[in-house]
Amino acid sequence: MKLRIYNAKILTKDGIIDGELRTEGDRIVYLSPVSTLDWQDWDREIDLHGNLLVPSFKNAHTHSPMTFLRSRAENMLLKDWLYKQVFPAEGRLTDEDCYYFTRLAVAEYYMGGTTFCCEMYGHTEAVAQAFEDTGFGAYIGSGIFDFDGGYDDITRRAEELKSKIDKMSRVKYALAMHAQYTCGDETLRAVSDLSKKFSLPVMTHLSETAEEVASCKEQYGVSPVKYLAEKGIFDLGGTGFHCVHVDDEDIRIMKKLGVGAVSCPCSNLKLASGIAPLKKILDGGVELSIGTDGAASNNALDMFRETYLATVLQKYLLSDAVAVSAERMYDCAVSGKAFGLEKADGLYIGALADMAVIDMSAPNMQPVTDIRSNLVYAGGRQNVVMTISGGRIVYENGELTYGEEYGALLEKCNAAAERIKNEI
Repeated sequence: MKLRIYNAKILTKDGIIDGELRTEGDRIVYLSPVSTLDWQDWDREIDLHGNLLVPSFKNAHTHSPMTFLRSRAENMLLKDWLYKQVFPAEGRLTDEDCYYFTRLAVAEYYMGGTTFCCEMYGHTEAVAQAFEDTGFGAYIGSGIFDFDGGYDDITRRAEELKSKIDKMSRVKYALAMHAQYTCGDETLRAVSDLSKKFSLPVMTHLSETAEEVASCKEQYGVSPVKYLAEKGIFDLGGTGFHCVHVDDEDIRIMKKLGVGAVSCPCSNLKLASGIAPLKKILDGGVELSIGTDGAASNNALDMFRETYLATVLQKYLLSDAVAVSAERMYDCAVSGKAFGLEKADGLYIGALADMAVIDMSAPNMQPVTDIRSNLVYAGGRQNVVMTISGGRIVYENGELTYGEEYGALLEKCNAAAERIKNEI
């Protein structure tokens, strides 16, 4: 598809320009204040009438099929939440369930200006297919842990998944393990060996709770970050999801080994896990991105509120009103660098054509003084009037535009959620 988008305010890394942007396929091929008509064969020309074109959000940590657990497992500590509610319910899921629950998540992502995620979940092929069928971008892994069997079982399954998923267009396999506390020596050895075999970094939940860190130190004398580094898990880099309880030594290790951090402030607050030291992480030179976690622990898949909380919580945590700027945190929210996504951290020639259009006439966007501040402190999903994923318009003026029969989708998801509830 070829798009010409003009009369636009375009948010670039260097600031706002009034001009024109063009796409061909899944890439941006033109961005300039100068409008020329040398290329006429557009699939569509879009006059934004002065509205704002921004890079789309990249949800750097999520479990998309968990839409079926939204507002269900409430008021519980993380360990009880996992073992008493989440795991038993997930044991009843089918591939078909996960396919449709993921499509429900994608609808929510698109309506909020998100076009890419870093996904960890079982039924991985079905989830990947839901992303592919909706044009959504994803790095996806199953979240390897001890229940997946021994070394040979883990290795064989990972090889099968990678072979199938890497044939997709906007979806690629990611080597993901669940967490240090759910992976014994044999599992860790398998993950480390797979990292070298695939030439892939490892993604994992990391230092999410104080209990997790204390348990690791009691067992092994070191933090989860240092323990996994010693086991060779991060030899090729990686990504740590949550990183609420990382200390200065952990941050130095992460920087040295190229391990990015992903913060999920809503989930961490709701489960009382704590507030991640994002300023320390950023100042330590570690790549940072923002994620929602799953709808079971959030309960929304809304990157606007994640970015807002990530910003203001640092000010509260440090009793410092200038701890981090809205601009800096917004850049983290639209970048996937912490999980290895390249050419998707802004709007520039050669970048992925993943974008959203913000209605600048809305009262919460006025007056136009500092646009990034407006987006972070005042903006919300209601301001998104168009989402473009891989150069394809997928959401426009309240409607999904890729053939989703939304009413039928809701019926399938509600029926499956009710069935699972009755089975446990």
